[in-house]
Amino acid sequence: MLFVRDGVGHAARGVIAEIPEHDIAAWLSACSAHPDTHDQGPIAFGLVPFLPTAAARFLVPRITFTKNADGSTFVTIISEDDHDLADEAFDAQVADALRVADPVAATNTFTVRALTPESTYLRAVETARDSVRSGNIQKAVIARDIEVSAENPIDVHSVLLRLRASFGSSYRFCVGNMIGASPELLVEIDGRTVRSHPLAGTAPRTGDPETDARLAADLVASTKNQIEHRVVIDMVHDTLLPHCSYLDWEAEPSIVTVANVQHLGTAIEGALAEPVPHVMQLVRALCPTPALGGSPTGSAIDIITANEGFARGFYGGAVGYVDSRGQGTFAVTIRCAELSDHRRKARLFAGGGIVAESDPHSELAETQAKFQAMLSAIVRP
Repeated sequence: MLFVRDGVGHAARGVIAEIPEHDIAAWLSACSAHPDTHDQGPIAFGLVPFLPTAAARFLVPRITFTKNADGSTFVTIISEDDHDLADEAFDAQVADALRVADPVAATNTFTVRALTPESTYLRAVETARDSVRSGNIQKAVIARDIEVSAENPIDVHSVLLRLRASFGSSYRFCVGNMIGASPELLVEIDGRTVRSHPLAGTAPRTGDPETDARLAADLVASTKNQIEHRVVIDMVHDTLLPHCSYLDWEAEPSIVTVANVQHLGTAIEGALAEPVPHVMQLVRALCPTPALGGSPTGSAIDIITANEGFARGFYGGAVGYVDSRGQGTFAVTIRCAELSDHRRKARLFAGGGIVAESDPHSELAETQAKFQAMLSAIVRP
């Protein structure tokens, strides 16, 4: 398992327990830690689904390697008996976890096919757009999925290394069967500090600096994208504010660039009031954000489930970790793939926000650009 950004975060091996969401706080708190590391405790990696009524999944790893922003590093081992925590056993587990060779060059054969028919996607965009124009909703996010089939199992380690090379400043993750590199921070609690960095509004990147600068300027000037972005910011702000003694945000959205696309983004940061909420309380309150669902949330989800033609599962939800203090970091589960158990298939997802000015074929092109993040990491000769 992995959740890391810019080399800071957690990598883990083994699963000692899978815990229901309502038990996760008590389970982690009940784990004892060595007194010399009282500020470091067990963590659980979490996957929160797109649909608010669906169950989240929390995995507690047996051994976790942590690197903090200040450069400090920790190893945490959870065991059901003291023998595994003795020095000799501890050293052996660390050595075994580190005994992983870099992937070797190998060939594979891939085929890519659309799971969501193009006609289904275009009709769904038109339905959402017409609902906005009629005043029923402000925005809905319509997505589609594709499938990559491989002759040999997909090497997860290789995919993660490619994502690091191209998307190192995104939140790279591998939890359960979900793998990806999300550029969007849903929520983070660090002490009493709360942060979020919503993204909404997208333009492609070509690799040519002048063309990309022009596309970025067009993105900032776009009424359609500014409306889409404002809907998201207002929801995140209004959700976090009741929990904060103060909350600040950028006056104007900035351009957030990743390898293949660029987004409008607004950083939000505040101080939480006492008592500090558990991070999962905020995750559930924010998820799905209008950047992946729409606004109003309930009406947008109804349009999505009735028209998209596939079940999103964890796509569009949240992925991250929570610690024994109820703090943690969760990113929005985008730029991702859902791997089959035998690793010979990967289901990829991409979507975009639909407002009154949306053009169905332009939205289709936007999804094609967004697919490139995971396609380029998986499909290599």
